[in-house]
Amino acid sequence: MPSILQYATQEVPAGGGSLPLGLTQGVEIHLTSIWLTATSSTNQLQFWGNVGWALQLLNQAVSPQLTFRIRTGGFSPTDPIVFQTTDSELFPGNMGFITQVSFNTSFTHTQVPNPTLIGVAVPYFLTVSYFGLGNVAITGPINLTGQVLE
Repeated sequence: MPSILQYATQEVPAGGGSLPLGLTQGVEIHLTSIWLTATSSTNQLQFWGNVGWALQLLNQAVSPQLTFRIRTGGFSPTDPIVFQTTDSELFPGNMGFITQVSFNTSFTHTQVPNPTLIGVAVPYFLTVSYFGLGNVAITGPINLTGQVLE
């Protein structure tokens, strides 16, 4: 059975910090980050997390697409992507009333460490970008957790 060498977690509760955070289409934003240090190229890095988000329904069709990424080295669009996943919803335009609908996106990812970064504390950044139709906000909770296994 693998041993846990390091564990890191960062959580922003629903409504905490600057939440809810309205998203702008096409803009990738930083949600939270953790640091992990692999001690060997045989280690495994495991990540998991979740993000609560909401969509404002109007009397029109909406189809938001959110892309969640874990980046290393920084949180700009040019920094390396470790993992990414996309979540989307489609609502027809005949919903009638203005209402808010909440969702939660969860993910897991496992990888081996970059051999050039053994023994180096590496930051991992959780980001989100949004494309599509509709008003979307990150409402929380936001969680990014990682561990190094031997």
